Amino acid sequence: MTRITLPTVVLILMAGTAFAQTQTPPPAQTPSAAAKPPGPDPLQLAEDWLARLNNLSNWTLTFEGKEVGREDLVNKMMELYAPDVVAEVPPHDDEQIGPVILRGRGNVQKWVDKISRTQVRLLYIQRRQTKKQFEGTKMIYSTPLPWGGVGISFEIIAAWSRREDRRKFTGPGSVFLQYNADGKIDRVRVYVAEISEVTAL
Repeated sequence: MTRITLPTVVLILMAGTAFAQTQTPPPAQTPSAAAKPPGPDPLQLAEDWLARLNNLSNWTLTFEGKEVGREDLVNKMMELYAPDVVAEVPPHDDEQIGPVILRGRGNVQKWVDKISRTQVRLLYIQRRQTKKQFEGTKMIYSTPLPWGGVGISFEIIAAWSRREDRRKFTGPGSVFLQYNADGKIDRVRVYVAEISEVTAL
C-alpha cells in the first residue's frame, strides 16, 4: 500500500488548480463592460455654436437688392436644433423685460432669421480665465444628461451692431445648451445682461 504524505497532497491540489486556471477561457466581455465611444468634445460644441451664430451677418446684397447667402447661413445654424427645441433667448423688442420663450424649430428659426436681418458685425466670444500659470483658458462646464446626451454651459461677451444705423452694443452673458442622444440641441438658454451701447470717445 502506497502512502501519500500531506505535502504530496498539497502539491497535487496546487497543480490541479493551476491546470484548471489555464484551461478556463476568460469571460466574454458584455456590451455594458465594453469601452464606450468617446462623447462629443464640449469645447468643440461651444465653438461650433458660436461660429454659426457669428456667421449670420456674413451675407451681402446685390445692386438690385437681392440677398446673397443669408438663407444658407440661417439653415446652417438651424442644423443644430431638434424639431421640438425649447429656447429661452433675449428679446429683440427694447420695451420687453425678461427673456422670450420659443417652442419648436419653426419659432427658433424666426429668431435666428431676425438676427440675420437686423444685426451685423456679430461677435459672440467665450470669456477666458487666467489663474496661476494658466492664461486665457476657455472655461466650459459639461455634464451627461440622465436621459441621454450632454449639457454644456459657458460665459460669453456679446457684441453686435444694428443693421439699420450701425449703432454698436455689447454685454456679458452666458449660454446653456442641451444636446440629445442624436447630437441635436433640444434646449437652449442665452442670457445677455447689462447691455451697453459702445460710443466713440
